[in-house]
Amino acid sequence: MTTAALPKQKAPVIRISAEAVPAQAFADILNGARLYELWIRFAVHDIRQRFRRSVLGPFWLTLSMGIMVAAIGVVFSSLFHQDAAKTLPYIATGLIFWGLLTSCINDGTMVFISAESDIRNLPMPLSVHFYRMMARNVMIWGFNMAIYLVMVVWFELMPGWNALLFIPGFILFLVNAAWMSLVAGVLSTRYRDIPQVIANVIQVFFFLTPIFWSPETLPNRPAFVVFNPFYHLIEIVRAPLLGEVVSPMSWSLCIGMAAAGLGFTAWLYRRAHARIAYWV
Repeated sequence: MTTAALPKQKAPVIRISAEAVPAQAFADILNGARLYELWIRFAVHDIRQRFRRSVLGPFWLTLSMGIMVAAIGVVFSSLFHQDAAKTLPYIATGLIFWGLLTSCINDGTMVFISAESDIRNLPMPLSVHFYRMMARNVMIWGFNMAIYLVMVVWFELMPGWNALLFIPGFILFLVNAAWMSLVAGVLSTRYRDIPQVIANVIQVFFFLTPIFWSPETLPNRPAFVVFNPFYHLIEIVRAPLLGEVVSPMSWSLCIGMAAAGLGFTAWLYRRAHARIAYWV
């Protein structure tokens, strides 16, 4: 007996069109957000690995920042004859949120480069690595906020109802930090000189931004304060915690930065998403 030859099955044809690339990029952002349990666990793992076999763990960062706040606060309050009850909380909140913002941006420059092996070998959304970095820095910020709580108790701060504005301010702060970090990550993956450029720019802005000095000490606010985006980002979260009112200019600039930054980031990530795996 002879058996009839089985008909050959055609292999499925997979077509990748340029029109599908934007949809894939936006789907990557959404799919990565849905995997929140994964990147939260990754973030916790990163912190544990960094401080393994340590007694204080992440509180070493809190201790280091607390010592810096105390040293700078004592020096500035003595030199300029300022009240330590106002100077120390001002410096503490400024350094805490400056550390969160700059850590997100600096870590963002390496977010895809440091995950090269995972990107090439594991089938997961690229945005998972970005969410992992943001979650890790927010967790470290949570430890550093213990310094602010100490200031509240020690100096008997009463922020009042203005403290409620911290919630929308912090959300707006994180939105701006997120798009800055993602833009830095994409550009740094393509151009490896960008991390060094960003690190130097941030160092310059540290001295131009009222972190440990107050613009009230100046007779007139110079342009590097009025048009300093970092100052306004710090102000929308620092002022409510100190019981002060945030100026409408700070709210307007931060909202405008968030809208323009998200639009630019969407355009950039849409164009670069399919190429990141080849750039790392």
